[in-house]
Amino acid sequence: MTTAPDAAFDQRWSPAPGLVFLGPVEGSGLKDRSYLLRRSDGQIVQLSELLHLVLASLSPAKSPDEVAREVSEAYGRELGVSGLLHLIDTRLAPMGLVHSTAGRGSDQPAASKPQPLPKANPLLALRLRGTLLPEKAVNALATVLAPLYWPPVVAAVLLALAAVDVLVITRGDLMASLQQVLLTPALLLGIVALLTAGAVIHELGHATACRYGGARPGVIGAGVYLVFPAFFTDVTDSYRLGRAGRIRTDLGGLYFNCLCLIGLGGAYLLTGQGFFLLAAALMHLEMLQQLVPTLRFDGYFVLADIAGVPDLFTRIRPVLLSLLPGRPMDPRVMELRPFARRIVTAWVVTVVPLLFLALGWMLLSLPAILAQTAGAIRQHAGTAVGAIGAGDPAAASLSILSILMLSLPVIGLAILLYRLLLVLLTLLRQLARGTWSMLTGHKTAPRLAPAGKPLQKGRLAMAIEVPSAATRDAVPTLQDFLAERPTPPAILAEAGWQGAVRRLSGNAVNPAPGRRERAHLDAREDVQRRLDGPRTVVVVNPKGGAHKTTATLLLAATMGIERGGYTLAWDNNETRGTLGWRAPLAVHPRTAVDLLQEVDRFESPVLGRIGDLDRYVRYQGSTQFDVLASDEDAAGAATIGSREFDRLHTALRRFYRIIVVDTGNNMRSSNWQGAVAAADELVIISTLREDTVASAVWLIDGLRERGFQAKVSNAVTLLAAPSRQTDVQLHARARRHFASLTREVLDVPYDRSLVSGARLNYQALQPATREAWLRASAAVMRGL
Repeated sequence: MTTAPDAAFDQRWSPAPGLVFLGPVEGSGLKDRSYLLRRSDGQIVQLSELLHLVLASLSPAKSPDEVAREVSEAYGRELGVSGLLHLIDTRLAPMGLVHSTAGRGSDQPAASKPQPLPKANPLLALRLRGTLLPEKAVNALATVLAPLYWPPVVAAVLLALAAVDVLVITRGDLMASLQQVLLTPALLLGIVALLTAGAVIHELGHATACRYGGARPGVIGAGVYLVFPAFFTDVTDSYRLGRAGRIRTDLGGLYFNCLCLIGLGGAYLLTGQGFFLLAAALMHLEMLQQLVPTLRFDGYFVLADIAGVPDLFTRIRPVLLSLLPGRPMDPRVMELRPFARRIVTAWVVTVVPLLFLALGWMLLSLPAILAQTAGAIRQHAGTAVGAIGAGDPAAASLSILSILMLSLPVIGLAILLYRLLLVLLTLLRQLARGTWSMLTGHKTAPRLAPAGKPLQKGRLAMAIEVPSAATRDAVPTLQDFLAERPTPPAILAEAGWQGAVRRLSGNAVNPAPGRRERAHLDAREDVQRRLDGPRTVVVVNPKGGAHKTTATLLLAATMGIERGGYTLAWDNNETRGTLGWRAPLAVHPRTAVDLLQEVDRFESPVLGRIGDLDRYVRYQGSTQFDVLASDEDAAGAATIGSREFDRLHTALRRFYRIIVVDTGNNMRSSNWQGAVAAADELVIISTLREDTVASAVWLIDGLRERGFQAKVSNAVTLLAAPSRQTDVQLHARARRHFASLTREVLDVPYDRSLVSGARLNYQALQPATREAWLRASAAVMRGL
């Protein structure tokens, strides 16, 4: 007897037809990487990295087992087949992101009855929308107008606006212009027409900025926002741009308003007609209103894009819950980066009270608003009838327009109250369901409620964030337990005004470290990074007095202090070097020559012990590194060659994580060549003197000719100031030359304590010198 295969495991999937992968969210305020997709109906969907990997891996040619294996390899964590099916059934399929096909040998139908796809329904969004300009026309206009966003053109426009505003303010008479318009109703219609045209141009500015950044804008239309008529532009595609591109799109409408203001101001200066001045004044007020970040105006979207959080309104509830004493931080707040979290929290605690006050005032004033609106509509209707009978089309048109403008806020207010009533009923239903569950002991299955994420003002397609989910077959492990640990406390500021404020307030006020302190902390983190094995850094310059020995000692001291030891500074001179003399502590005279005589012992994994090395290396105390000196016997004849270097290097790699090698001046000696061949990274050091810099340049030419191009490209160049006054032109030439050949070029300052050539005292160095060598060490570590 045979059994039929499990139909679920024989099923295949593919991404839904028309699905477009827009790529990762750039400049996101979330800690974890997320990705954007666009469905065939234009709806934008935001996915976690795991869901994105699953969707990208689906193919009719792959079995569920193959897809699960591919996702596991890409994600770095195990995903079983049942977990894959769980993600598809509960996360991707309800969003309409996958298309099911019958697998080989399956007799199941390839597709089921289509279900309505969820759409984002964000709070306080545009309603009663209609299209004014189709997508094709918008893109054609935006392409033609895109050169207006060239930086020189933008600067010229802003300067021209400033000049026109100054002239209008000094020459204009606003009160006389207002009186002129009130005496002539037809001029009031002209102002309405100008402001309406300016609003359309404002939206065209958003579309043009979107097109200039490389995205494709959609339609321009009109609708009702809250209780007011408003225009909108579909610039959903701009979310594939970086933060700068999105902010440019947000401010594009105001920029095009600047062009309108130049035109209105110029027309007033040329004609003296007051309605141009009044229209310009009203447009200035509209621009200021657009910068308010409390509602979905341009300022709101600028703030959202600075924070990297598309819809601030969806964060209101989790932020408020997280602010309650005794409650843990909500996951939707924890997932934000610290900078974004501070912006969102400040916005929530500011906007929520303002919205409640505005809503309360609106409800209290609702009877009076309705009564006054009805009376005004009756009065304008009578005026319109009288104007039509008297043959005055301007007055009739103005009355009809007034009736329309009075009606739209009432309709918008009714929609707003209807939505608030639906929210209240939903909350009551959830409360009743929870109460029923408590009384009966039955748990109701949670429903998937996508969170709407508007991407720009008035967008037709808001983004739905698909919540990530743990797979059903994922067994909790120690890794999962540790991943749920709370976020470690923020680093305390120690330097600058931030550190002073923290200390004076007794840690009650804890500002983040300043830019300079953050750079210091980043450099320390680079120096302390984990390595996969022992590494060798070789300091080179064939010219004597180039700072090689000083660089070797200071690199080893910095790495020893920051990494906690296991660092060696080795004087690899074929005869005699000075590194042993300059090391602060030298309790014995033994050198590399003495170690070479017993190197067999340290090559053995049984006989060699790190404690026995103390007889040959010189421990440097608080700087936590060791020194292996070269031969110091003036009458001695021993030399170190390539073979001897290799044996010492192999033995020492067993005991040290980092070996910094000081080389001699003879590039032709075998031990010099052996050190370069064994180097994991080269440090090219030079003082800022013409002959020393030329020697370093000659060295690089020789290394490239010998086939060490890769090591030269990964090298770090250090330019040391030989005195307080340096040759500025030589410095610029040297930086330009070495920057074109090596990975990084850094400067190290002059320090008086290093001039004498005596024993090095790390504690005597100036703070700026220690900081420079910390950054030099960080640059070296980044290349290992």
